[in-house]
Amino acid sequence: MSEMAKKEPLAFLREARLRAGYVSRGTASIRVPFSPETIGRHERGEAEVEPEDALIYAQCYKAPDLLPRYCAICPVGKALGKTATVLPLPFATLRVSHLIDEAQDVADCLERIAFDGKITLDEVKDFEAAVKFLRELAESIESMCLIARTAASDCTSRSGRSGK
Repeated sequence: MSEMAKKEPLAFLREARLRAGYVSRGTASIRVPFSPETIGRHERGEAEVEPEDALIYAQCYKAPDLLPRYCAICPVGKALGKTATVLPLPFATLRVSHLIDEAQDVADCLERIAFDGKITLDEVKDFEAAVKFLRELAESIESMCLIARTAASDCTSRSGRSGK
């Protein structure tokens, strides 16, 4: 019998639980419809997290940033090249700003390529470079969206706690 491959822990699940104020899996199981053991298996990567499970965790932990992180590890998200990188706000902002500055040049290149309605052999390299740039831009935008979702969730959590 072959040895089972060790799965990576899903740190983002544990982080979301802790941000939601559930210091133990037992207290989280009061809100999340899973046993503490199942929550632990999910967090350690020992049990598969299904898309429905990710939705439940995101709702119960009030952590919308959990969904893109899940999508980055699910088979479909991986096949599509999805990433979910959370960068520090200053770095993410500078990266987006820099990429937006470059975007017009890439758009101009794509216009030249598309002018005749087809990609010719001599345009393939430029087209692939443009697509690579667009993926980087999409990743940077998604990183900013993750920052925004996390900040909004954190602000909502803090305002909810201050009224208790």
